[in-house]
Amino acid sequence: MTRVLFVCEACGFSADRELYEGQPGGTHLLHQLMPLYENWARKSELEIQTVGCLCACERPRAIALGATNKITYLFGDLPPLESAEALLQLCELYLDSEDGYILPAKLPVSETAAMPEFRLFQQFIRRNYSSSNRVRTL
Repeated sequence: MTRVLFVCEACGFSADRELYEGQPGGTHLLHQLMPLYENWARKSELEIQTVGCLCACERPRAIALGATNKITYLFGDLPPLESAEALLQLCELYLDSEDGYILPAKLPVSETAAMPEFRLFQQFIRRNYSSSNRVRTL
């Protein structure tokens, strides 16, 4: 089974700043992520791929996490210099889940990064999915 974390390279650095030190936010996120990934014990279980654009321009600094027969997640508004550790924690939870579903309370929140997308995701899951029925038509 192929499991992939997609990182958008084109995303701007912040809402009001396209580049930081000459590079977009997606590139910075990737540069923070790759050294951790190279030494990550579960590297063989997950690929990291870059994409030119995830079409999440309203929520830049986007990533997508997906696998065959699993839920696919799309997160944006990630702090590009502070999200790498939390993303690998998210990937571990995802790999450990049979269907990709991650309990909202278990979503990682970095001490240095606000990770607002994870909190929004938690609220969405709580509103739309009960503990007894994880699948719901929206």
